[in-house]
Amino acid sequence: MKKIFLFLCATSMLFALSEAQIKDYIAQNSENIEQLQGTPSKIYASSPPLLYMLYALDPAKISGTNFEWNDYERPYVKKEVQEQPVVGGFFGQGKIPNVEMLLRLNPELILVNASSRNTKKMSEVFGSIKKPMLYLSALQLEDYLDGFEILGEVTDKQERAAQLIGYAKESLNLTAQIEEYIRKNNLQKVKIYYAQGGDGLATECEGSWHATLIERAGAAQNVHKCSEDPNAKSFGRVKISFEQLVKYDPDVILIYEKELFDKIYGDPKWQLLGAVKNKKAYYIPREPFSWFDRPPSFMRFLGLKWLINLTYPEAFKFDIVSETREFYKLFLDLELTDAQIYKILGWGAE
Repeated sequence: MKKIFLFLCATSMLFALSEAQIKDYIAQNSENIEQLQGTPSKIYASSPPLLYMLYALDPAKISGTNFEWNDYERPYVKKEVQEQPVVGGFFGQGKIPNVEMLLRLNPELILVNASSRNTKKMSEVFGSIKKPMLYLSALQLEDYLDGFEILGEVTDKQERAAQLIGYAKESLNLTAQIEEYIRKNNLQKVKIYYAQGGDGLATECEGSWHATLIERAGAAQNVHKCSEDPNAKSFGRVKISFEQLVKYDPDVILIYEKELFDKIYGDPKWQLLGAVKNKKAYYIPREPFSWFDRPPSFMRFLGLKWLINLTYPEAFKFDIVSETREFYKLFLDLELTDAQIYKILGWGAE
């Protein structure tokens, strides 16, 4: 696995954006960028996905965060980043940055979601701030390939960006491999239900980016199909009845809230589901950031391996402990103990 990873890191640059393409992207997806003199030392990311992207690439450049760090996040986040003032950002419904605090911080560059460009909310908040702004996308997994590369060029961290992109490409390549494995072995796709909320009855539609890992797992299918209502797929957390869930009878249940996971195996009602009877209801790791969703981040590249390992463990025979250790070292600069990894995976003391 190590040799394959190093090979992918080396060859990934063959398919990278050219210097001219990067410059062209920045020119077309920025504002006031001509004010940027040299490499910025202070960067404000205006949404959690972009904050996490910057954290993986160069945490020392973070200037202001979007929220207070949760207790479960703090052991994994660098102290100097935890000590940054909370500026807020564009996330959730209605949340915006604190402009006065942002002006006091005086970052040299502001990162903004590409989807927010030219929106009324963005104009109202940043319209009077004549700071260099760069628009990047960080929702779809492929966004990170270009995102890391462009941000790596801006921050003069090209080699670091290439390492992260190499891992990301290795992970993305698994989709085609698992699909081929299923085809060759004439296997049925695993039916998956994504349970959210304390009662587990909020979920995501097939095709929603919130549940993209289910489709990327190749051998899996999201049991909940929706109408073409764009709000259902964008905001998610669509409510269903327990009776509907029983009809779906998923093979695997992925659980977002710890509250539900802690009670699901002891609840007689949930025992009606084959996934629970067969001990195939799993808590999604979330330390320091979710491996699956809310908010989306680079952690999904590890989450994809985790999910494939749950649904078809014989396909790649991942050592998920080693995979976790390698990923956290590469993306988060953390040396994890076995006990920490077991805790993250929800295994307890093993």
